[in-house]
Amino acid sequence: MKLRVQPEVVCVICGTDKNIEGNHAGGKNHLPWFKLPFCERHHKQFHRLLESVAVNLRYTPNKLKRLGLAALALTIALWMVLQALWETVSQLPDENT
Repeated sequence: MKLRVQPEVVCVICGTDKNIEGNHAGGKNHLPWFKLPFCERHHKQFHRLLESVAVNLRYTPNKLKRLGLAALALTIALWMVLQALWETVSQLPDENT
C-alpha cells in the first residue's frame, strides 16, 4: 500500500501556508461545494470587496438570484487571483524568453 502525501495547502493569492481557510468563493448558500484556500488576510479582503460592491451572499430561495450572486462572488475571487498573478508577472523583464 502506498502512502499518499497530502499536498501543502496554501493561499491562492499569496502562497502562505499560515491561517488557511477554505473560503466559499461562490457563497456557502449558493455553491457550498466550491472552496478556495485563502489566508486570513485575503479571506477578509474578499469579504470587504463583496461588501463594497453590495454582493450579499445570504440565502435567497430564488435560484436565478443565487446563481447570479455566486457568479459575482466568483468574479471577485478570480479578480483577486489575477491581480496577484499580474503583480508577480509585471516584475519580470520585458523581453520574451
